Amino acid sequence: MPGNEVNVVNFLIENKDFLRVNHIGLVKTIQNPSPNGSLEDIESAESVITESSGKKADIFINGHGISIKQEGGSFAYNRIQRAGIKDLFIKLGLKDPDNAIAKLDNLIEVFHSGKITRTRPWSEAFNESDFKLLLKFLMMDGSVNLKESDFPASYILTMPKSDLRADNIHCYTFDEYFKYYKDKIFVSLRRQWVGQSSNSEHKRALGLMRNEGNSPWVFSDVVGTPRTGWRNESEIPKSDRKTVYMIFIEVKD
Repeated sequence: MPGNEVNVVNFLIENKDFLRVNHIGLVKTIQNPSPNGSLEDIESAESVITESSGKKADIFINGHGISIKQEGGSFAYNRIQRAGIKDLFIKLGLKDPDNAIAKLDNLIEVFHSGKITRTRPWSEAFNESDFKLLLKFLMMDGSVNLKESDFPASYILTMPKSDLRADNIHCYTFDEYFKYYKDKIFVSLRRQWVGQSSNSEHKRALGLMRNEGNSPWVFSDVVGTPRTGWRNESEIPKSDRKTVYMIFIEVKD
C-alpha cells in the first residue's frame, strides 16, 4: 500500500473498541472486501489491497467505506489519460466539457514547451462546481473509464505520516474535505517516454501512445530525460522515442 495506509490501518486495528472517529463513532469493526465481495474482519493491514483505482474504499469501518489519505503531500487520483475524458465529463454533467478539455490540452502543450511548471491550480482548467463534481467521482465513486466502484467510499480519513494519535485522526465527508483542501489541490502534468529504460514505464507509455484518443498528449519531440535513462538504440531507435503525458490530481502541504 502506498503512503501511510499500512500504519493507519494497523493503528485502527490496535485501537478498535477504544477509538472514536468523527461521523462514525466508536470503531467497532474494521473490514475489507473478500474475493467474493462480502466484507470480512481484518487482523492486519497486510490483508488490505488499496492500489486498485476501482476500489474507492480502502477499508470499511462500522460498515462505512473509508478512503485513507495521508496528510500533507499525496495524490487524490493518478494517471488520468486523455482518451475517454470527454465521455466522463459528459456523464458527470460538467457544464462545458469541451472547454475543460481544451484547457487541459493547452496546459499540456505549454508545459511541453517549457513555459510553465508541472503543478497547476485546478482553476486553470475547471470552474469550481465542475472540478468538485469530477474530484468527488474520482475519489469516492469510480474511475476515469466510467466504471463505478463496487466499493464506493462514504468518508475520507486523514492522518499524518507518523506519530499517529487519537487526536490527529480526521474523518471528512467529501464536501468537508473539499472545503478544507481545495486550495491545496492541484492538477499535476506528468510525462513519461516511449524508449525509457524502465520496462513498466516504457510499456505504459507505449499503451498510451497506441490509443488514438491520447494523441493530443503524445509528442514526437523528446522533452526531459527519464530518471533511469534510455533503452539501447538497437531496441528503440532515438527517432522512435516519444514524450507522453498523463494528469495526476495532487494534494500538497
